[in-house]
Amino acid sequence: MNLRIIAQSILAVLLIAACGPKIEPEPVKLVAQPSELTFDAKGGTLDITLTSGIRPIVTCSESWISLSEGTYASNSLRVSVTAAENVGSDDRSTSIRVIGEKQSLMIPVKQGVKQVPLAVDRNSVSFDRFGGKAVVTVTSTRQPSASSNAPWCGVEVGTISANQETVITLSAAANRTDSASNGTVTIECGNEKVSVNITRDAFQPISTASATAITPETVFNAMAPGWNMGNHMDAISNGVASETVWGNDKCTQATFDKVKAAGFKAVRICTTWEGHIGAAPGYILEDKWLDRVAEIAGYAEKAGLVAIVNTHHDESYWQDISKAYNNATQNEKVKDQIFCVWSQIANRFKDKGEWLVFESFNEIQDGGWGWSAAFQANPDAQYKVLNEWNQVFVDAVRSTGGNNATRWLGIPGYAASPGFTMKGLVLPKDYTSANRLMVAVHDYDPYDYTLKDPLVRQWGHTADKDKRCSDKDEENVVAVFNNLRLAYLNRGIPVYLGEMGCSRHTEEDFPYQMYYMEYFCKAAADRLLPMYVWDNGAVGVGPEHHGYINHGTGEFVDEKARTLVGIMVKAVTTKDPDYTLESIYNAAP
Repeated sequence: MNLRIIAQSILAVLLIAACGPKIEPEPVKLVAQPSELTFDAKGGTLDITLTSGIRPIVTCSESWISLSEGTYASNSLRVSVTAAENVGSDDRSTSIRVIGEKQSLMIPVKQGVKQVPLAVDRNSVSFDRFGGKAVVTVTSTRQPSASSNAPWCGVEVGTISANQETVITLSAAANRTDSASNGTVTIECGNEKVSVNITRDAFQPISTASATAITPETVFNAMAPGWNMGNHMDAISNGVASETVWGNDKCTQATFDKVKAAGFKAVRICTTWEGHIGAAPGYILEDKWLDRVAEIAGYAEKAGLVAIVNTHHDESYWQDISKAYNNATQNEKVKDQIFCVWSQIANRFKDKGEWLVFESFNEIQDGGWGWSAAFQANPDAQYKVLNEWNQVFVDAVRSTGGNNATRWLGIPGYAASPGFTMKGLVLPKDYTSANRLMVAVHDYDPYDYTLKDPLVRQWGHTADKDKRCSDKDEENVVAVFNNLRLAYLNRGIPVYLGEMGCSRHTEEDFPYQMYYMEYFCKAAADRLLPMYVWDNGAVGVGPEHHGYINHGTGEFVDEKARTLVGIMVKAVTTKDPDYTLESIYNAAP
C-alpha cells in the first residue's frame, strides 16, 4: 500500500477521535455520615460529615436546630448540629437539607421528650352517694389514656401539658341503689400502667321528716296569682339552652321587683337543662348555668316571691318518654339522669326556705299530646313510666336533706293535662309526716280560643255564635276546675295551674279576652287553684303572642298587658261578696 495513503488514513482516524464527544467524569457522590440524627430531650450537639464534589449548601428551617460548618477540604465538610432542649410534651422531628453537586439529600433529625415514669397524685378516690367530680393528676412521658371498669364512673382525659402533666376528670353518678360501689380506673402510657381505686357510698334510706301538711288554701294564698318567665331560661337553640336565644333580654332584680309590684305573688322560672348536662354516667351540671338559675331564684327571694324551678323542654330531649315507655334499658337510663340532675339541683338549694318550690317536669308526653296512636292504644304504659320518673324525682330531692326534706314539690301528670293527670297520675311516695306534694296541671281551655292558629275570635255566652268555640264556654272551664277539686282538693291535695292564659286578640275582640281572663281566674280562685299566666315575651296579636311583662325591665309591654294582669289580680284578691263568678258572667261584653 502506498505509504502516503496509509498516513492519510491514520491522520483521519486521529482527527475523528479528537472531534468526538467529550466524556465528563462522574461527580463525587453526595453522602452524609451518619444518615440521620437522634437527640434526647436535653438536646446537645452531634456531628455529621458530608462528602461532596463541591462545598454543599446546608440548611434547616426549624428554630430549635442550629448548624455550624467546618472547613471544606478534600471533598469533605463536617457540620455540627445543635438541638435545643425539648421542653414540650411531644416528640419532634425535622430534616436538614443538603444541596451538593447536582445532587441533594435530606437528613432526618428526631428529638424525644423527657422520660418520666408514669405516676398519679392519688391512688384512690372516694365519692359520697351523690357522686360528682374528682380529678387525678398524671405525670407521664407522653399523652396517657384512661378507662374505667365502673359503669357509674366516667373518665375524661385532658391534654398533656408542657410539664408532662395530664388532668383526668372522674364523673360519678349519684347512687340510687342501696349498695356501695367500687371499681378501678386504669391509666396507661406506652407499656406503663397504673390503677386508681374508686368507691361510691350507697344510697341511704330516707328518714320520715316531720312536717305540717300544706293545704289547698295555704298554697293558694302563697302563690296566686303567678307569672311564668317563659321562653327565657327554657329557650334553646342547637341543643343548648340559652337565656336570650329566643329574643328576651336577660332578667334582672328590677324584673322581679316589678313583677311583685304588679300584684303577682309567685314566679315560675322555667328552666331547660339540655346542653348544660355532662356526659353519662355522671351527668354533671355546668356550674355557670346552675349559678345563673340560682342567681335568678335569688332575685325572686329578694323580691318576696315564691319561685318554682323545674326541668322544662327537656321532655323534647333526654326526657323523651316515647323512647322509654317500651324500652326498659332506656327507661333506667332516663331515671338515672333524672336522679343525678335533680340531686345536684336540690343540693344547690337545700338551705333555701319554703319560698322555693321544685317541679319535676313540664309537659311529659310522646309528641302526640295524648292523642297519638300509641298512647290511645295503651295509655297505662306511659302513665306507669311517668309515675316512676316522678318517684325518682322525689327520692332525689328528699335524699339531699336540709330544707329539701320538707320542701313543697310540684308533681305534673301526663302532658300536664288535667284530664290525663286525673286518669293516670299516682302521687309518689313521700317521706314526710304530712303531705308536702302538689299536683301541677296546665289549662289553656279552650285551645281553639287561646292557642290555635288561626285563633277563634270570641269567647263566652254573649259572643257571636259564629266566632266562639261553644255555647258552653263558661261551663267547660268550670267543669275542669270542679273535676280537679273532686279529684284532689277535696282530699286535701293542693293543685296549681302552672300555665294558663290566652294569645293576644285583636282590638275588636279584646273585650272578650278581658272577660275570659276574669272569668277563668275567678273560677279558679273560687276553687283555691293558683294560676300562673304564661308570658313568653312575644308582643303583638295572634297565636303564641303572650307578652305581658318585659323580661329585662319588669315593665308592662303595653297598656293592654297592664289591663289583663290587673284583671287577674282583681279576680284573685277581691273580697267583696258582691263580686262573684255570676256577677262577672252577667257583665260579659
